[in-house]
Amino acid sequence: MRLAPLPLSNIDVAILVGGLGTRLRGVVDGVPKPLAPVLGRPFLYYLLDMLALRGARSVTLCSGYMAGFVKEKTGTEWLGMPIHHSAENEPMGTAGALALARNYLRSERVLVLNGDTWLEPDFKAFAASAEKSDFCIAGATVPDASRYGMLEWDASGRLIAFTEKNQSGTSGSINAGMYLITQNLLASLTVEPLSLERQVLPGLTIEGRVKVFRTDSPFLDIGIPEDYAAAGNFFSALGIAPHTMFPDMPPMELAQPKLGTCAVIFDESGRILLEQRSDCGWWCLPAGRLDAGETLAQGAVRETREETGLDIEITGFLGMFSDPRRRTVCYPDNGDLRQLVDAAVTARPTGGQLAPSPESLDLRWFAPNELPLNTAPPVVEILRVAFRHECIPVLR
Repeated sequence: MRLAPLPLSNIDVAILVGGLGTRLRGVVDGVPKPLAPVLGRPFLYYLLDMLALRGARSVTLCSGYMAGFVKEKTGTEWLGMPIHHSAENEPMGTAGALALARNYLRSERVLVLNGDTWLEPDFKAFAASAEKSDFCIAGATVPDASRYGMLEWDASGRLIAFTEKNQSGTSGSINAGMYLITQNLLASLTVEPLSLERQVLPGLTIEGRVKVFRTDSPFLDIGIPEDYAAAGNFFSALGIAPHTMFPDMPPMELAQPKLGTCAVIFDESGRILLEQRSDCGWWCLPAGRLDAGETLAQGAVRETREETGLDIEITGFLGMFSDPRRRTVCYPDNGDLRQLVDAAVTARPTGGQLAPSPESLDLRWFAPNELPLNTAPPVVEILRVAFRHECIPVLR
């Protein structure tokens, strides 16, 4: 069985985080706008979690204002996803920032997004729509389009009109600030102050080189105080409000290591089995502590049977996962702080009947492009490895 990849597995991503955030001053001060806190965690963290889950090959943060602080708060890896930092010494605009970061952006098509907006289109369909175009815009419909660029396109999806701002106050299809661009287009950008929206897009539109991908994804732009104030409810509605079980900055030195095992179980269609934990509501792999007197393989088989009702055959070894930053958890029932050290295996079902245990709310099979946004952070890195086509185990 050849597994389908995660939807962004061959894509390098650029996130534009260099703006000053002047419209949020007085509401959010002392941090770049993408690091503005929402429900107690930086807005940018939600974007990085989503991109890691969707399998992005790498992320480059194109920063300017407080670039060092951005790097300090994000590091060089996120749930197994490499993070690069491209810092400008002067405001370069959206196109100039991309040109400056070019050495990190090597995929055939590069995904570009703003660090202060949320959009999660069907990335597989987005990539298909972008074929045979140098520039593909994700377009979203909002009730009041006056703050955004309005889009008009023909029957083939080619952009025929682009207005950066519209004061009508009516609903419309807008430029949602997410693009797929080719290497040819990226190579044409110069390292100088230059705006994609004002100085690049109009000419490309006239030449017929821009397509529009229409998405029904929820859209959020935190650029003004009113929309920033709504961000908490927005992420709560998506089911990804932060949970105390998965702290972003845990006191790692206080955590006790917990040796365990987990199983990534594939069905014949290449879907994986996840269970929704009853203590936090997030989706996880069948997993648990290793019991005395059993091997890691035996522990994976036992835990799977106890938590899902299935019998499994182990088919491979993914590796050992122990990164304390995102694998340090705080259990809701007793407050215990544990660093999860898990041996992860792949497996296939051989018998039994799927049935939730007292530890789970639900059990469900997921295709790689359907993984739920509230997949637990310690699981994401394992899934990124599981959906690769390599057979080399990792030690992390």
